[in-house]
Amino acid sequence: MTSLITYPRTVGDLKAVIAQGYDEVMKLMRDNKLRVNLKRFLQVLFKGRNHDDKTLEMFNRRLLDWQNARRLAGKPDATMVYHHSGVHVLTGFTFEEFKFEKKADRTLYDFERNTEYPKIKQKWLKDIAVNHTKVLLDAGFPQAVIDKMARDGLNPIVGGKKYQVHHRKPLDDGGDNNTDNFILIRDDMEHRAVHGHYNPAELSIDRLKPGESVMVALPTPPADSIVYPNPAMNYDSERVANVDLLSIYDDH
Repeated sequence: MTSLITYPRTVGDLKAVIAQGYDEVMKLMRDNKLRVNLKRFLQVLFKGRNHDDKTLEMFNRRLLDWQNARRLAGKPDATMVYHHSGVHVLTGFTFEEFKFEKKADRTLYDFERNTEYPKIKQKWLKDIAVNHTKVLLDAGFPQAVIDKMARDGLNPIVGGKKYQVHHRKPLDDGGDNNTDNFILIRDDMEHRAVHGHYNPAELSIDRLKPGESVMVALPTPPADSIVYPNPAMNYDSERVANVDLLSIYDDH
């Protein structure tokens, strides 16, 4: 590898880099001889692979092993996520291993998602703005934003970043619109921790037909906070090396 070592920018360059072998790519990254745009790299990497169920199962297991290694090292629970600024870990998140079964009744799912959820979400946003003001203030929400939430029950915007009401247990896996199943999460790297395209759980779930199931290691936000990030509870992001994430996706 010669001219491709520094910073491959095109799809063709990325394919040529990956063709050198994953071990070589990881070595070059660890030696700071190769930089990549993570999103493009992962897109090209996954598009060029025919991931079977066994491979995705292996990726899920590696994420669980990574979590266990953090726990043994005395580090807080976290999940990894790519971002335009690099790879981050989100403290407080956990990888929860469970059987995900895609809801067979699609009419019920559509009702829960498109009719029931918007109304309950709006009411919940108003409620937390009124009854959990201090939690939101501690999480960095300006009072003016909280007051607006209390009035209109719409997804807030803080520091230019929109927040989304996320289901802790997905609606498509038997989750419901009980507000205990809600968390207000920033729609940036935090939401990508759950729905990022590199996520092996998401890749496995996308293959399911209604009524089918699969074992996954699903990134799950902390149960004891209504909002994420929440620096007051040490639930926030920290930068880690890109290879910490990319090394999981060696399928050999």
